[in-house]
Amino acid sequence: MRADIVGSYAHELAGYDFVGDESGDYLVGDDLLGDDILGSIYPEADVRKNALVAAAVANRRIAEGAIVKDVAPTKAREYILGFDSTAVPGSTSANITKRPQVIFRPERVVIPSAVGVDFQVVDIKVGKNSQFSASGEVPAVVFAETSFGVRLKMDTCQVSMDVTISVRNTNAAQRNFTAAIIGPAVE
Repeated sequence: MRADIVGSYAHELAGYDFVGDESGDYLVGDDLLGDDILGSIYPEADVRKNALVAAAVANRRIAEGAIVKDVAPTKAREYILGFDSTAVPGSTSANITKRPQVIFRPERVVIPSAVGVDFQVVDIKVGKNSQFSASGEVPAVVFAETSFGVRLKMDTCQVSMDVTISVRNTNAAQRNFTAAIIGPAVE
């Protein structure tokens, strides 16, 4: 296997093949010809060669992604995702998008009843995926603050994925749309 060595030691290791596994890594080439570089017969060069090997091993592991580790979330709680008041011209549709900064699963959509009377919800998307089981509009008042039984379990939104509510203004005049989504989140 040929290693791509980067950094300040690259020019010194050019022409060497980097071989080994998790238990030991060796450099073989013209000058070393199979000798284990850590057990070189030239003691004055050991320190320098050890540094070269350490750099080569580190660069290889970085390239393979071996030093990246997953970190589990440390806290979970209910979060709210607010959708700013957005002016929607009469008889038109609008997409209102938010991008949560934590892993978030939308569960409860809240649209104030005073706002909902003038709107239809065309779609709710997490990322690219619609959260509706079929196409078709839903009256926004279904999600009024006084509604019961409208808790949903939508797809989990990863960090920086979009959550989009698509709405249609059913009034001929411009109306402002606002909403919130509540759900569990971890960070």
